[in-house]
Amino acid sequence: MSKTNFWKNWDTNLKYPYLFLMVLTLAALLLGVYYYAGGNTAAYTWDKISDLQVVPVPVHEVTRLLEPFTLYADGYLLLEQYDVAPASVQTLPAILFLAILAVCIAYYTAAISTMRQLPYFAGVLLLMLFLASFNIDLLQVMSTEPSQAMLLVAIVLLAGLSYGFQAFWQHIAFGWRVVAMLVAIVVLGVAIFSEAGFEPSYTALHLVNYSSLGAIIVTFIFMVWVSFENVNALLWINTQAKTPERRFSLWQFILIAGLYLANLLLLYLRHIGYISADMMYVNGYLLLLLSIVAGYWGMQQREVFYGKLFPFRPTGAILYLVFAAVTFLSIGYAFVTGNDSLTVLFHTLIIYTQLAYGAVFFLYLMLNFAGYLKERKAVYKVVYEPRTFTLFSFFLMSTVILAILIIRTQYTTYFQAKAGYYNYLGDLYQSSENTALSRRYYEESDVYDINNVKANYSLASIYRKEQQRNEEIVHLKGAAAKRPSPKLYVRMANLYDQKQYFFEKLYVLHEGIDKFPESAELYNNIALLYMQTSVTDSVEYYFNLAQKYTDDKEVIQSNRIAFYTRQAMLEPARQLLAEARDGKYKSLKSNMATLRQLLGVTADHEVFAPDSLRQVEDFTLFYNQTISRLGNGDTSNIKALDSYLKSPGNQLFQEDMLFSKALLHHYNGRPKEARSLVENLALSATERSGYYYNALAIWMLEEENYNLAAHYFKLAKDHGNKQAYLSHGYALALAHKPEEAVNALQEVGYTEVATAKEAAGQLEQVIQQDVNQVIATAPDADKVKYLQVYLPRLELQEVDALVNAVKEKELNRVALLSRIDYLLAKKKWRAANKAIKQASPKLQPEGELRSKLNLQQLKLWHYTKNYDALLDRMDNLYLTDRDKKYKLYFKASIAAAKGRDQEAADKYKQAVKLLLFDEEVVTAAADFYGKYAPAKMTAYDMLLDGITYNPYSVALHKAYALESLNKGLSSYAEQALTTLQSLLPATEYTTFIKQYERKREASEAKADDWQL
Repeated sequence: MSKTNFWKNWDTNLKYPYLFLMVLTLAALLLGVYYYAGGNTAAYTWDKISDLQVVPVPVHEVTRLLEPFTLYADGYLLLEQYDVAPASVQTLPAILFLAILAVCIAYYTAAISTMRQLPYFAGVLLLMLFLASFNIDLLQVMSTEPSQAMLLVAIVLLAGLSYGFQAFWQHIAFGWRVVAMLVAIVVLGVAIFSEAGFEPSYTALHLVNYSSLGAIIVTFIFMVWVSFENVNALLWINTQAKTPERRFSLWQFILIAGLYLANLLLLYLRHIGYISADMMYVNGYLLLLLSIVAGYWGMQQREVFYGKLFPFRPTGAILYLVFAAVTFLSIGYAFVTGNDSLTVLFHTLIIYTQLAYGAVFFLYLMLNFAGYLKERKAVYKVVYEPRTFTLFSFFLMSTVILAILIIRTQYTTYFQAKAGYYNYLGDLYQSSENTALSRRYYEESDVYDINNVKANYSLASIYRKEQQRNEEIVHLKGAAAKRPSPKLYVRMANLYDQKQYFFEKLYVLHEGIDKFPESAELYNNIALLYMQTSVTDSVEYYFNLAQKYTDDKEVIQSNRIAFYTRQAMLEPARQLLAEARDGKYKSLKSNMATLRQLLGVTADHEVFAPDSLRQVEDFTLFYNQTISRLGNGDTSNIKALDSYLKSPGNQLFQEDMLFSKALLHHYNGRPKEARSLVENLALSATERSGYYYNALAIWMLEEENYNLAAHYFKLAKDHGNKQAYLSHGYALALAHKPEEAVNALQEVGYTEVATAKEAAGQLEQVIQQDVNQVIATAPDADKVKYLQVYLPRLELQEVDALVNAVKEKELNRVALLSRIDYLLAKKKWRAANKAIKQASPKLQPEGELRSKLNLQQLKLWHYTKNYDALLDRMDNLYLTDRDKKYKLYFKASIAAAKGRDQEAADKYKQAVKLLLFDEEVVTAAADFYGKYAPAKMTAYDMLLDGITYNPYSVALHKAYALESLNKGLSSYAEQALTTLQSLLPATEYTTFIKQYERKREASEAKADDWQL
């Protein structure tokens, strides 16, 4: 019969159940290999501690009076330090273990029913002992108190059914016996899980962890079972050829078997500490797997030995797979739970059993078959038919040697088994949050296997939760002393997280690196530690090592970008930004967004808007990307922000989210909503009120509302913002209030900021000079500043003289634009047109200055009602995104002039929404609506929004006062007059009062006519 498919000729009632069990055993093997390869990753998972660091990033820059005013927002950098999560209890492996174990029990019970009477009762006894190990009574099935009733039911059902097949129903096919046993197992499972007083996951964990002691014994028995199969396989390799000439000789067999046994001896000597050299050793678990594979076919050959007790088909074949499956599960479960006491135990038992039984089996072969081997005969065929040294003697001698090896180590294996078992019980009660009982079992485990990692790390996790730092350190040190690992050193170092423990943390990390020189996690953490110092070379050195050894390069890249950004190391930052451009790691992308904003690099196109901000990297990535995409017309993030703001879990980030929402509104055409949000923040966030008032002021500078900008800068000064002192003086100067500007600039000295004091002194000196002196002797920059500060007060000749006196190319371009503003304000249309034509060749190429010139040209056509030119050239002239908004205003004016009132109404509404800060647009729209819909409040509402947004606008207050009279709101009109009195010179106010009185009299007359 073929050794590879000996079941081929079996009947279907036996073959298909066997094949199913084979597949199940392979599944158990794959699970075991998977858990072995994963090591203790599932039990002790890597975690990260995120350090959120704020770095100011430029949002927008506006230049006024040749001075750049930059609005900064908080950008966030994430530095991620490796940590280890608290010990966790895995329930899924337990559920898988239990499911396969239940099938194995069904097969085992069906298999022993095919035995002869005496071995059958031995098999039933083993079944009852194994069922007792489940401790089902503690599950309180169908009872509020522990009871053995369910155990008795299980034994009676399984053993009784099995006995019925063995004694009375021998004619029943094996396949149906398996089915019957599976049904019985299912019934028992349903009863236990439905009636137990615990959650199903806990019940599964209880059954697996309590039965682990029985599984350990089964694993040990199976290790003995296959312990000599590798030597037997070597015998088959040497003697399996068809002709003697192709078979190996005795000495060749002795050599290959001797090498195998010598490797086992080296493993043993290394295990007991006689050898500490770091040599290449064959993995013990690999040797076990090879012996199991060899024994899979060797089991049939051994039927001559055990055949008197039970046959190979089906009993021996089934039992072999059942024991193999339990062994795979038991070893895999020890690895997935991080139970190092048992993983060491299993490895020890593999070495002991393979060495003891393998060596004696080699002696057995030499004593019985040396002559046959010398004659190159097929000894493998008669290996279990000894002539001199019997199989019983072989097993007896091997068992004695094994016992000696165990006793020689002072029963360490027994204590490790107890420790591993108690670790499982500790896990069980830890999963139910019974900390007192789980602590007791872990401490018992530590007694039997001192400083085992499983018990000590679990205890350290308990103390971590209780914030008992010293106790946690003690247990981590103990575990690291016995079985060190990078995770233990990382966790221990992280406990020295305060500045006064810098050197202690450094020592622990260096100790870990000495033992694990390829641990990227240790290198990353020590690099972050050195970031607290000025030793940047060490930071770079350790980041390089971390990058070299890591499997997760994006984590290290993310930290390096944060480091380069903090240290303003622009060249390496740019290089790393290019290398990591395709990175997917959220922290990396978040740090890249901050770096791009600082470097002025175009943001990537990917939009990140998660359903929730559960993790800090979700918030930073969303926030940083939002900041980097301002002004691109994309307001989709506002919806996401509204959703996040409603979530109570995001209160920590609420202020940042509100400000980012305001930024989105402001730079995407909703100034009213933006200002309202930031004003509310300034009122509520008292510690940062100065920052928010300063932001509002810069926005007003962008919109050329200089009086309001000065007001907000003053508020920012009053709330402690030092940057606002100099800005306040500039804003007053831009508002053409040089006297007040000088007073504000003199206050800059209080800030003790050298650069600000110097800039303030220079501007103050410029403002206080005479125009002729400026024209004659001042530098070009001072001439431009003087021109812009005094522009409304100058005569045309003085303006021309100043402009012509500016020789520097860039400054001359600015001066030319200021002259056009002057001419437009004075309504000198012909001169303005000439000035625009003169400036046009000098304002190339396209840019902000060119856009301003083009906008001035459009305004001139608008003022002179040259609508054809305005309409024809509007879409062809270059305009910045901000200046493009004026197209709506021009189109509305053209539509109104052409009599397309509905179109004009729609466009005026849109224009006011986008350009609420521009008094000309608001007054024009209100004037149109006053005629288009006089009965409605639209015009009044527009003007009210206008003065609310820009309370220093004289034109808006005048229009509002007159419109209030139109609507019969005389009290509001009077309030507007009061405000105007403070804004206007006495002569201008007197002139307006006359206009106001005429309007009031007309309104009263109209009201009287209506009453008549």
